[in-house]
Amino acid sequence: MQRLAEANASIDTENPRGGINVHFDLASNEPLQQSPTWQSAGWSVTYLVLSAHTELDLVSGDFHAKVITGHLANPNRRCLGEPIVPRSTQLIDSVIQAGDLPCLFALMERTQACPENLTDIEQLVWRGDCAEALRWQTFEARFAGLVDAFDGQDCYMANGFHLLDRDGTEIVYVNPWCCGKGVDLTTHNHAQSPRTASPAFAEIHWVFNNGTGLGGMYEITEPGAIARTSHPLQAGEEHGPYFKFDENGRPSRLPNGAVVYPWHGWQGGQDELPGQTYDYIAAFEINPDYISR
Repeated sequence: MQRLAEANASIDTENPRGGINVHFDLASNEPLQQSPTWQSAGWSVTYLVLSAHTELDLVSGDFHAKVITGHLANPNRRCLGEPIVPRSTQLIDSVIQAGDLPCLFALMERTQACPENLTDIEQLVWRGDCAEALRWQTFEARFAGLVDAFDGQDCYMANGFHLLDRDGTEIVYVNPWCCGKGVDLTTHNHAQSPRTASPAFAEIHWVFNNGTGLGGMYEITEPGAIARTSHPLQAGEEHGPYFKFDENGRPSRLPNGAVVYPWHGWQGGQDELPGQTYDYIAAFEINPDYISR
């Protein structure tokens, strides 16, 4: 049985898109491949590959696991839940086990330093190896000259984590962002043509914090439509896929290579309490070639 130990997965900051590269080998027989651990907002984040049938004893802690590829046999969990539906990622048993294939997953621990709520962007600063590469900036600054929808909005995005396979192929980009009360992070469907700086992906959102308890994903028939179907997500939850599937159980593609999505977005919650609170999200933007139903 394995236990968390010293990191044995290499990292670097040489990705042209910014952030941190974490190198894994999904074909390796190594029982446990482990990244360094990073901290943000009272959560610790580690990326792991557990080889087939291998057990990992977490001993104690409030742990959550977001499966990216492969399968955890204990608990019985794959990358995707039921379409759209929120589900908890909390681990009840301290011992987890991979299924018939190696399992790549993000392990998040809610530590005693986790605040009751997030009221200041400084609470979200990343700490750990090469954490200077995980800097936060406003959406307005990040998308300056591209869109003006975020001008003046209280929302931020950090450079994130690129988990790479042994040949350098990106398995997933973990994209951290946050937004304040009432912020609509725009209606979109990811239909733009993929490019090196913005590849196609199949995304699942995982939640560090829901500032009002009311923030969440929404579906809409078209941009500007009044009627919305909202799906709030709480801390430690992820949602099932919004993207569509083809007859082979793979993410369906448009002719330009983009994944097929309905119109959707994230809407920050709103309440009557004084002060600001933040929804804090990790968007797991998974390479469609590494994901199946």
